[in-house]
Amino acid sequence: MSNHQRNLTDEMIPLMANAGGVAGINFAPAFLAEDITSKDSLVSDMVRHIKHFVKVGGIECVGMGSDFDGIGGNLEVKDASMMQMIFEALRKEGFSEDQIEKIAYTNVLRVIKETL
Repeated sequence: MSNHQRNLTDEMIPLMANAGGVAGINFAPAFLAEDITSKDSLVSDMVRHIKHFVKVGGIECVGMGSDFDGIGGNLEVKDASMMQMIFEALRKEGFSEDQIEKIAYTNVLRVIKETL
């Protein structure tokens, strides 16, 4: 995983998950790439982070948090119209449609409903 100071640690992820929280995967290259000086935001790095979150905290604690309006770099997923690239990559990694829906929106929707 990227060793960026703003990323959650492996110790934080289960604490957040146990509290019912969801972390959005940010598409900023510095948060995703193993080399935090990288300017490339790749689907493969996003999938690697999602798989790690699921392994450490479970499927219920991860969502999409693109930050399209606040990041730069060479973005493979440039806007919301390209999000299917991530979901297709997750399918190829063996994620079920139910799991992909949770990552895509139902995890975040659950938190919104519980909070409002």
